[in-house]
Parts: sequence; structure tokens; C-alpha cells
Amino acid sequence: MNTNFRTAAIAGTLAAALGYGANSNAGKSPPPPPEPYNPQILYTSGTQGGRTTTLYVANADGTDAVALYSTGNLIGQFKFAPANRIVFIEQNTLKVLSYAVSSQGVTTTNVGTLTAQQPRNTLRLDVSPDGTELLFTEDTATANITAVWLVSMSGGTPQMLSLLPGTYFDAVWANSNSRIAVLQLGPVVGGSHSQTIQVIDLDAYYNIVNTTTVFDSTVSQLNEIQRIESAHTSDTLIFGAASGSNAEIFTVDFTTIATPILSAPIVAGSSASFSADDSTILFVGPTTPILYEFNLNTQKQTLVNTPRLFAQPDFLP
Repeated sequence: MNTNFRTAAIAGTLAAALGYGANSNAGKSPPPPPEPYNPQILYTSGTQGGRTTTLYVANADGTDAVALYSTGNLIGQFKFAPANRIVFIEQNTLKVLSYAVSSQGVTTTNVGTLTAQQPRNTLRLDVSPDGTELLFTEDTATANITAVWLVSMSGGTPQMLSLLPGTYFDAVWANSNSRIAVLQLGPVVGGSHSQTIQVIDLDAYYNIVNTTTVFDSTVSQLNEIQRIESAHTSDTLIFGAASGSNAEIFTVDFTTIATPILSAPIVAGSSASFSADDSTILFVGPTTPILYEFNLNTQKQTLVNTPRLFAQPDFLP
């Protein structure tokens, strides 16, 4: 027998027995680093009695929820904005929060003020697709008259859009930096305010170029719309409305502006917003304030793991 081979074999056996053998992980790749957090949804949750309201971001399924901001004041509407920012209304003041995302979590890096506290109720807001302008609605000194304003995301003096006097309940950018959509309340018809959705084209100075009505509740018999949101890849708006005694979600496609197309009911619920690719909607359930997602391609509805909601949720655009 080859004594050198025998001696090596005995030495290897002794080394293994004594724990001196080669590392069993030698040659294996190290485990991959943890995936970065991926905040996709935004919502608020309030403590019992409403003493504190907290802004949360979470993964699309509700996991990895992180509190980014808490206040003893009431937080009004809030929205994601491009470049890891969130805009929200606190005590009639428009604020912007910046956050950073890493494998360690999501952290708030800054909270700034865009406008001083307004003397009247600031109601709704939305950020332009390019992230430069903030659209918001606000009560005026005249009863039942609401104004629509613009202010730079860098701050400055707000500019009021020259709309006809009316009650503009909501206003959003309509898949363009030069087009908005507004939800306007009209006279009471059949016990509910009539409502229209108008698409408005703006020039480079935000003067109104053209206004087209793409939805009329007196025609569709849908009422009680509380919120409108825009798709990100098409000329489509989404909203929840009352159809008889049912709260359901609809879309209106205004690709051909002269002949907008109202969809059939998509799912029961309200307060919907689109995912970035418009494949999924985030919405509040029809009977209790529980958050769901609905995939428009697979027609699959999923419960999102979040606490009870305090206000309207938002999907990352």
C-alpha cells in the first residue's frame, strides 16, 4: 500500500474528528444581502380617541409597515410624490415629507412646509406626474364655492386657476403635466348632489385652454363620488360611486375626449387608486374600513394586512 496516501487519509480523518477539517461552507457563495424595503402603499392610522395620527408606508401586501410621521393634529388627504416624497395636509398647511429606502428600512429624512397655514379648509391635493407642481382645493369666503390652486413643489405663492365659480370637491392631474380633472358638485337631484367630472387642458402658464365634461351623474345615475384618481399609463380616471344602495368602483376612459366610456362596476368598494403600471387598484372595502387590492388582469382580490384606516389610502405612482 502507498504509505503516503495512508498517512494522508489518517491525518484527514483525525482532523475531521477534531474539528480541524475544511470548512463545509468553503466554496459556497455568501447569502445574498437582504432585499431593500419596497414601500408601495401609503395610509394613516389613528390611536383610540384620535389623539395621534400616523403616516405609514408598507409593501404592496401590507408587510414591512413603517411609521414615517406622527402628529397630534388631524392629517387631511395625503399622496405619494415622485422622488421618495409624500405630500399631506396638516392643520390646513401643505407639507412635504422626504424619505429614504434601504435594506435596513424606510426612514424620514425631512418634513417641510410648502404653504403657511391657510385661513380656510384645504381639502384635496395631488402632485403632477413630473413632481414639480402641487394641485389643491380649498374653501373660499363664499359658501359652497371651492377654489382650485397650484403651487410649486419648491414652495412659493399659490396660483388660483380661473375656473367658473363652483364646488370643486376634488382635483387631480390627468395623466399629464398639462391636463387636470375636477369633480364638481351640482344641484341636488333625487336627494343627492348631482356631480360632473371635467377634464381641463392647461397651457404652459396654467391658463385654461379647454374644458370637457366626461362624466355626468344625471346621465349615469351614479352618485356620492368622494374621490377621483388618474391612471398613469392611459387617459382613464377611477372613482367609487353609489349605484343604488351599493358602493362600487368604476372607471371612465376619455382617450377619445368627445365620447368618454364609463365602465361596468369593477368591484365593490370606494376610494380607489391605481398602481404604477395600472394593473392593480388599491381600495377600501364596501362595509368596513379594510384595505384591499384588486388585480384588473387576473380579477383577483387580496386583503391587505393593515390596521384600520383613518383616511384615503394611496398607491405609489
